[in-house]
Amino acid sequence: MSRPRVLVLGGGSAGSRHARLLLERDANVEVADPDRARAAAVTGARAVAYNLDRLDGYDGIVVASPTRVHADQTAAALTSSALVLVEKPLAECGADASRLAAIGEGRLMVGYNLRLHLPNQRLVALIESGAIGRVLSVRLWFGSYLPDWRPGIDYRTTYSARAALGGGVLLDAIHEFDLMVWLLGPGLRVVGSTIERVGDLEIDVEDTVRAVFRRDDGVSAEVALDYLSRRYRRGIEVTGTDATVRLDWARQVIELEDSNRLHAEVADTPVIESYATQADRFLAWITDGVRPPVDGATGAASVHYVDAVREAASIGALG
Repeated sequence: MSRPRVLVLGGGSAGSRHARLLLERDANVEVADPDRARAAAVTGARAVAYNLDRLDGYDGIVVASPTRVHADQTAAALTSSALVLVEKPLAECGADASRLAAIGEGRLMVGYNLRLHLPNQRLVALIESGAIGRVLSVRLWFGSYLPDWRPGIDYRTTYSARAALGGGVLLDAIHEFDLMVWLLGPGLRVVGSTIERVGDLEIDVEDTVRAVFRRDDGVSAEVALDYLSRRYRRGIEVTGTDATVRLDWARQVIELEDSNRLHAEVADTPVIESYATQADRFLAWITDGVRPPVDGATGAASVHYVDAVREAASIGALG
């Protein structure tokens, strides 16, 4: 195949990153955005008119716009012959995500780049090797102060802060739910959750989420997310019958501990490398048919967990 022709829908931070990484890999990249000036500002790419009725002629399409329009843009992209990469989340609700997964079967990849992050892969490899025995519980956490996310940009104008654009930490930090899918599958039920705005940020969406899950065999999971932690924190802890393994992003370490010792190894791989690997995998899918790491059905599973957290929080509020 000659240079793959890829259209990126969205010229913001995510779209610009996708475009840059694809350009570095010699793809022919075009960018479309309702704000033509934003599309034109993406260095090296060609800005084109934003028209969802004219998406033919591309080998790949990347949906990298605000969450609120993911479902509509993805549906439009799937009417073309292109392979489609959608930034997380696939959609705002599970019904839309499952619909897209069905119509896009074999042509849809979801951008959960953290599955390609080497420390996460190392943690999963340790679990799969039997190093901790049978898995009993999983704990995942994410916290970061929203105004610090995009230096030089007023956080109040970003999609993260605005309900009208699909913002809020529940969907913004959906990576943690996808990592839970990776570790435990889609078969958990929510036994309790809270979705709240407790801080002083000028946003109209939630800044804090807590959820507890359980599987029929007794395996449990906890997820904690927030926009408020002044120091970035993120991690996964998996407890098994023989040991516990923990990935702490803030301390850049993987720790494996049992009754006899604590073994630690450095986990300082920059996360940008996972985005680069994702671009490699997308192009390998286009040019060589190499299966993508997260397909539509797998990407929909995390959105269904978000739905379940919302429903449990609503029931709790009513009760």
